[in-house]
Amino acid sequence: MVNKNNNANAVGAGIVGAVVGATVGAAAVVLSDAKNRKKIGKKFDEFKKDGQKVISDIKGKVEEMTSEGKEKVDAVKKDLKK
Repeated sequence: MVNKNNNANAVGAGIVGAVVGATVGAAAVVLSDAKNRKKIGKKFDEFKKDGQKVISDIKGKVEEMTSEGKEKVDAVKKDLKK
């Protein structure tokens, strides 16, 4: 039984290694062309800008919710003091 698990792990590792190797090889071929590098660079910049916008939007919403939460807490405190 131990032997079967070791063989299965070895086969799985071999398959994963082959997939990773093929992926790295394909990426190397794509990146070897200057046009492709420029396209990838432009897409990366677009994704970066989009990500920064999303983060900025989230920060704004968090600040807004924090402010609303503080207002509600203050209102509850006032009610409790009465």
